[in-house]
Amino acid sequence: MRTVVASRELLPKGLELESLSMETGRVSIHVDSGATRCVCPVCGGGSSRVHSRYHRTVSDLPWHGISVTLEVRARRFFCDEPSCERKIFCERLPEVAPRARKTNRLEEALLAIALELGGRAGARLALELGIVAARDTFLRRIKAAPLPEVGRVRVLGVDDFAFKKGSAYGTILVNLERRRVVDLLPQRSQESLVAWFEEHPGAEVEIATRDRSNIYREGLAKGAPGAAHVADRWHLLHNLASALEGYLLQKQPLLRKAAAPEEAPEEESDNAAFGSGPVMPNRPRTHDRKIEEAARKRHERLVGQWRDIRRLYLAGADLRHICKRLGISAGTVYRYKDLEEPPLRRGYKKKASVLDPYVSYLVARWREGCHNGKRLYREIRERGYQNSEETCSRFIAQLRRAEARGKPVSSVPRAKQGSIAGLSPTAKNVAALFMRHEEKLDEEQEAYLNRLCEADEALADTRKLTREFSEMVRKLEGEDLDGWLKDAEESRSKAMRSFAAGLRKDLDAVGAGLTEKWSNGPVEGFVHKLKLLKRQGYGRAGFELLRARMLAA
Repeated sequence: MRTVVASRELLPKGLELESLSMETGRVSIHVDSGATRCVCPVCGGGSSRVHSRYHRTVSDLPWHGISVTLEVRARRFFCDEPSCERKIFCERLPEVAPRARKTNRLEEALLAIALELGGRAGARLALELGIVAARDTFLRRIKAAPLPEVGRVRVLGVDDFAFKKGSAYGTILVNLERRRVVDLLPQRSQESLVAWFEEHPGAEVEIATRDRSNIYREGLAKGAPGAAHVADRWHLLHNLASALEGYLLQKQPLLRKAAAPEEAPEEESDNAAFGSGPVMPNRPRTHDRKIEEAARKRHERLVGQWRDIRRLYLAGADLRHICKRLGISAGTVYRYKDLEEPPLRRGYKKKASVLDPYVSYLVARWREGCHNGKRLYREIRERGYQNSEETCSRFIAQLRRAEARGKPVSSVPRAKQGSIAGLSPTAKNVAALFMRHEEKLDEEQEAYLNRLCEADEALADTRKLTREFSEMVRKLEGEDLDGWLKDAEESRSKAMRSFAAGLRKDLDAVGAGLTEKWSNGPVEGFVHKLKLLKRQGYGRAGFELLRARMLAA
C-alpha cells in the first residue's frame, strides 16, 4: 500500500508544484510548466525562445470540500517561422484550454453535475462539494455540450410525450437495439418526422415500432419507406380497452342490474335509517350532505351536457363543430353521442371503517344491556380488534345518544355489497374485468361476468373475443390474427366489429406487432425519464435544454 503520493499525480498534466498556501476555505497552489519548447498554435512550428512570463489563475477540483486555485506561471514564446502571422504566442497547457479559468477536469465535473441535476440543484450540490458556480454556469455547460452522433439506427422506436398534457406534444426517437435516445422533436407531426429523416440519411431504419396513430404511420412511410412497421402491443390492448369502455357505456343499465345485490329487507331498512356512516349513525352528516349536493350538481351538469351533445349529433353536426360549440373535448363527445339514456349517477359510498367487522357484536351486546364502553372495548380486543379505543368510544357514544333520543338501535350498514371486488360496475371497471387474466378473476368477479354474458349475447361474444385477442397479444400468436378478425367481423358485438375494422386498416403493422419481439416498452421507459427531467427543469428550461439533457442521459 502506497503512503506517498507524488505531486504530479494531484496536479493537471504538464504542471509542476512550486509552493502551496492555505487560507480559510481556500487552497492556492503555485505551479509552473516544465516544458522547454512549445508549438505555435497557428503554424505548428516549434520554438524555445522565451519572450516573457505571465500569471494565470485557474480553478481546479476541490480537496475535501475546499476550493483549489492554481496560480500558473506561464510563458510567452517567439515564433521563429518567418511566414507565420503570429510573432508571439502563449504556451498551451495540456489540461487547461486557452483563455479558460477552469481546468478540463473541473469542466467535466461541472458538466456531469449539470446533466444530472440541471441548474439550481446542480449549483447547490457543487457548493457542498466546494465548487463555486452559479446556476447559469451549469445551464451554459448543458447548452454547449456536444450532442452524440446519430449513426445507423436499425430498429427505431417512435412515440409522443407531453410538454403540457392535452395541449402541446413532442416526439421521442429511441434506438431499441442500443437502448439509447436518438433525438427529440419539438412537435408531434409527420412533417417534423419526415424532416428528421431528411437530415439524417445515414439512419437506415429497417424496423420502426409505433402506436397506431396516423401521424407516425404516414410520417414513417414517407421518411423511411423501406422500414417495416411494428404496432406496439400495449397500444393494441389500450385501443381494445377503449373500444370496450365506449361499448359498455351504452350497456350501463345492464351492468348495474347484473351487479345488484340480493339484500334482505331488514338490511335495507337499516340503510335507510342510518344513512352512509358506520361509525356515527345518528349524528347530523353535514359532510355527507355536502358531498351528495356536489355529486347531484355534477350529475345535473353531465346530463345537460349529454342532452346538448345528443341534440347536435342527431341534427347532423360533425365532431369538430360539437366540440367548438360546447367547449368540450372530442373524448367527451365520443363518450355520450351514442347514449340513448342519460348517464347514471353513481351513489355516494362512505369508506369502510376498521370497526365494521365488530359492529354487529357491539350492537348485540348493547341490546343485552352492556353499556360500559371500556368493557366492550376489551371484549372486541379479545376478538382481534387492534385499533384505537377512541374509535370504539365514539361509536358507543353514538349508540348512547341514539337511545337517549328514543331512536331504535338495530344495526349499522356496512360497505356496499353490490361492488365487484371493490369496483363499482362502471364501464371502465367492467372493461378491466374483460381484459383481466382468467386465472386472476375471483369467484365474485367470475359470477358477475357470467350473469352479464347470460343477459346479453353480444356481451358474451365481446368477452370471448376480448379474451382471445388478449391471449394472442401476450403469447405473440400473430398467425391466429386472420381467424380472429373473421370471427370478430361475424360477431354480434358492435365494439368488436368496429375494432376489427380498425385493425384491418393497419394490418401489416398489427401482424408484425403480434409476431416480432420489438415493442415500444423501452420508449415508454425513456418517456418516464423525460418527464422527470422536464419537472426538474421547471422555470427557465426550454426544449433545447431538455433535449441536451435527455440525449446525454
